Amino acid sequence: NAGLAVATVASKLGMSVSVIVPETTKPLVIAKLESLGARVTVHGENWNAADKLARQLVDSDNSAKYVSPYDNPLLWTGHSTIVDEIVAEIPMPLGAIVVSVGGGGLLCGVLEGCQRQAVTPKILAAETEGASSFGQAWEKGEVVVLPGINSVATSLGATSVTPVALERARSHKGGFCSAICSDAEAVEACWRFAQDHRILVEPACGAGLAVAYSKRLRESLLKDVDGPIVLEVCGGSGVSVDLLCQWKTQLEISS
Repeated sequence: NAGLAVATVASKLGMSVSVIVPETTKPLVIAKLESLGARVTVHGENWNAADKLARQLVDSDNSAKYVSPYDNPLLWTGHSTIVDEIVAEIPMPLGAIVVSVGGGGLLCGVLEGCQRQAVTPKILAAETEGASSFGQAWEKGEVVVLPGINSVATSLGATSVTPVALERARSHKGGFCSAICSDAEAVEACWRFAQDHRILVEPACGAGLAVAYSKRLRESLLKDVDGPIVLEVCGGSGVSVDLLCQWKTQLEISS
């Protein structure tokens, strides 16, 4: 998703862009990147391996600049404007905001926005079990590096989160918790969301949706929430009807 954003802006500015993606990247995403004029290199079994190559390529080319998909204060400030919009549209105290977490950029932005707007909703950081780099770090109290990503939610595929996400989560004046779901819960949430709203999202987004759609998660994580609950819904570039049906069959989801 970050690669698509960079490729879109580069094409408008007349700049060349190279996007390094891991082997887990879906062909339809690679095709979209190339259609925007990006040079795409597929490298490594996860995002971190691809990122390592990207940094090496930049180090060897004085004219190149590295753009992180999540670990940059400018990105966090951009993401933080989500909270400005939420506060403007909901004229009552917020109960909770649910955010999917990969490398932690969006989470950093939401927490920054809450601080700027002086609002203290409960923040729920959602991930799947096989990509829970933030959840494990939150439990341990320090950044954890996963040995790999074992989840259909490949867009959550950073094996470690930015340390700033942990720092900001600890300093948030509202409640905060990690929300970890199974792949099946994430995909079922995507399926039900498509039925309810006619919008396709990928399992990375489904992790956040599962907090509402899964009875198990809803009853354990939202029972103490008083006020409107906002689910941040994004991530539709790596999904199609066929893929969603494939995941549903693979995970033996009957709904």
